[in-house]
Amino acid sequence: MTAVFTTYAPALPCNWDVDTTCCEDWATFTPSVQAAALEYGAFTLWAATGRRFGLCTRTVRPCGREVQTMPAGYFWSEGTWRPYIFDGAWRNCAGCGAGFGCCTCEPSCQVWLPAPVYSIPATGISQDGQIIPVDAWRVDNGQWLVRTDGNCWPNCQNFDVDSGVGFFQVTYQQGIPVPAILSRAAGELACEWAKSCAGAACRLPQRVASVARQGVTISMVDVQVLLKNGFTGIQTVDQVIRNFNPYGLVSRMGIASPDTPVIRTTTYG
Repeated sequence: MTAVFTTYAPALPCNWDVDTTCCEDWATFTPSVQAAALEYGAFTLWAATGRRFGLCTRTVRPCGREVQTMPAGYFWSEGTWRPYIFDGAWRNCAGCGAGFGCCTCEPSCQVWLPAPVYSIPATGISQDGQIIPVDAWRVDNGQWLVRTDGNCWPNCQNFDVDSGVGFFQVTYQQGIPVPAILSRAAGELACEWAKSCAGAACRLPQRVASVARQGVTISMVDVQVLLKNGFTGIQTVDQVIRNFNPYGLVSRMGIASPDTPVIRTTTYG
């Protein structure tokens, strides 16, 4: 059973529930050692697996909606095509009616949220002082908040106000849930750290490359090599790290683009 703390609550990455079920000695450690061990296990596994697991609560104020409007089409008086940009590419369109068949493949009203969007609570979207009900929107591709009730998000909200008319805000869970196997691996590492802190025998590697005793030489992997590659020296824990992060990535991969919509996050005040 995972320990529950009050005074010594550990500061873990977003929604990391460290599972110490397999640590038989867990109850013998002081609350402060338990809290420090949980932090060590969680942050080590979080970083070693590319800092991509965990659900963080995020509150953002999108700058403006993305509305897909139809081009005016073919100018019969001048005999030219109407150019427009779609998905970063210039295209020509001959209009969207009467057989011309111009299709944007986009919803008529949407705003972009920093991905990945895992969930939005029922009261998570506020517009003009009103909570937008859950049957009035959906999320596409883990990043596009689409309006589905015939209304639309504000074209440009009023960033000078913090509530009421002109205010638009979205609170949601961002990220990927922590797999149970990672929670158990973090718990195993926390257990060994707690043993080391208490002066007991543990499985954490030491700074030794080789040991020679009575003509017998035993070589071990240098701990510096392990740390450089993002491993802990505990085989069962490192197997999990290797499976989730085989290429040793230090963070989630992303794409930077000048076309990325603008959002604003209030950090103080």
